[in-house]
Amino acid sequence: MTNTPVSPCCATPESGSSRRSLLKAVGALGGAGVASLAGAALTPAAANAASAQAGPGKQDWSGTNVVLLGTGGGPIPMTDRQMTSQVVVVDGAAYVVDCGSGVVRQMYAAGVTHGMLRALFVTHFHADHFSDYLPLMLFGRPLPGQQYGYAGQLHVYGPPSLGLPPGVPMPGVELIQPDNPHPGMTDVHNGVLAAFATTTNSQGIKAAFGPDIRDLIVPHDLSVNATADLPSPPRMRPFTVYEDNRVRVSATLVNHYWPFPAFGFRFDTDHGSVTFSGDTTPSDNLVELARNTDVLVHEIMDGQSMLDRGMAEFMVKGLRGCHTDITQIGDVATRAGARTLALSHIVPLTLSSPTPPKIPVGHWRSTIKRDYDGTLVIGEDLQRVRVGRRPGR
Repeated sequence: MTNTPVSPCCATPESGSSRRSLLKAVGALGGAGVASLAGAALTPAAANAASAQAGPGKQDWSGTNVVLLGTGGGPIPMTDRQMTSQVVVVDGAAYVVDCGSGVVRQMYAAGVTHGMLRALFVTHFHADHFSDYLPLMLFGRPLPGQQYGYAGQLHVYGPPSLGLPPGVPMPGVELIQPDNPHPGMTDVHNGVLAAFATTTNSQGIKAAFGPDIRDLIVPHDLSVNATADLPSPPRMRPFTVYEDNRVRVSATLVNHYWPFPAFGFRFDTDHGSVTFSGDTTPSDNLVELARNTDVLVHEIMDGQSMLDRGMAEFMVKGLRGCHTDITQIGDVATRAGARTLALSHIVPLTLSSPTPPKIPVGHWRSTIKRDYDGTLVIGEDLQRVRVGRRPGR
């Protein structure tokens, strides 16, 4: 596997790899040159799940595909949705964005195996986006005779440790791990390995159990050259974090209030572009990152429906301070010029039951379409969006 991890900064560096001239012409933001190559075709979640019966890794993964593995929002058990995770598959190579509860099960249900993985991108360290990092990391270790373990190293990109003093941004709170209350990707990775040392040490004999997990998983902290300017992050240009022979991945800061930093990610390929918002309020940084993207996968909440179903006003107010409401999302997608808007990280309308009430689809569509005239997808688990295919395939 060939890849080029890129040291990020606030401007997009030039890669030294032999990327197609198409991607070089797109520049830091990507744009219409890529978007014009392909639209977005939708595969219903049920049909995609049925296609997985052919066996993991046996689906047609030509072109650029997005699978919404888990579309639930928040660290809340739900019977109808897994927690947040997505995967981009480009001609058979897979790139995961976030790894909330259920990610491994959902990957294999969709036909994506560890052997297809090249990189993982973490938007932020809230549990619903990161709780299944351990199984994603450990369960792909290739064993003798196994056909679907890691084919090479998995590079993992996530927020850095800020080293903020205790009390920021929550004064008076007795913190867990006060010497490092906001650990970064490398710290978190090492902490997970330490917590499960019994497993990693007892299965650490390479001759019997395959490669050392420490050689397989390579964590990277995303440096942003910015300080926490709460409640909003500073304006910045997107920066490149990863590039290989199939994809270039760019990132920007988004506004999740806390934790800081939180990221959105964009994937540019020969077939088109896909942008993931992460968790954020309406964000100018994200609009710039997503300019003319083929598919914008964006988080969503419905504050008024939450209030109507009895959710406490202070909770809804707090959620509105760090998420995007259905009354706002259409404008975000229109400003970005997104051809398709796919809603994910769907915050439940009530906390009274693990089986939330059905989404008022008609109300959501009419509200969002007032400000957005592109294709709208209200995401379901395992739903697949095909961004495009190479000519002749």
